[in-house]
Amino acid sequence: MAEKEEVEPPSEASPAESPDASETSADLKSPPTGVNGAKAAKDEGSRSSPSEEVLEPVGVAAAASGAKAKTARAGRPARAPKDAPTNKRDQPVKPERTTPLKFVRQSIGELRKVVYPTGHQLINYFVVVLVFVLFVIAYVSLLDLGLGWVIFKIFS
Repeated sequence: MAEKEEVEPPSEASPAESPDASETSADLKSPPTGVNGAKAAKDEGSRSSPSEEVLEPVGVAAAASGAKAKTARAGRPARAPKDAPTNKRDQPVKPERTTPLKFVRQSIGELRKVVYPTGHQLINYFVVVLVFVLFVIAYVSLLDLGLGWVIFKIFS
């Protein structure tokens, strides 16, 4: 078997390595990433230990800032922070009571979402159900007659 050769991709010069690189080309390049794709901190001296470093999958940090803005605009509640305690399992969460007026409004809203069949579809559905019911009636009637005849022959 032939051994595979490792091919190194062409390396790109980072803005720090090439002093003549313009700021616009530096902006186009992706920021350096660390283990598991985590973005490298700009000032690494601010972190006291490596255990405090947060590792994120590639693309999560960029998407997270946009996702927070979207959820805030959509009126949805933001996610609870990671260090927040979870709800107690032994204590049921009391649901908010629905007032009769709110119930009627929600019911009307749901009825507006219903797509009612046209007259032609209604006739087709009726015929399909009628044929199926007649088929089941015939099947059960034949089973009843057959088993009744067998039982009558055995015990008479």
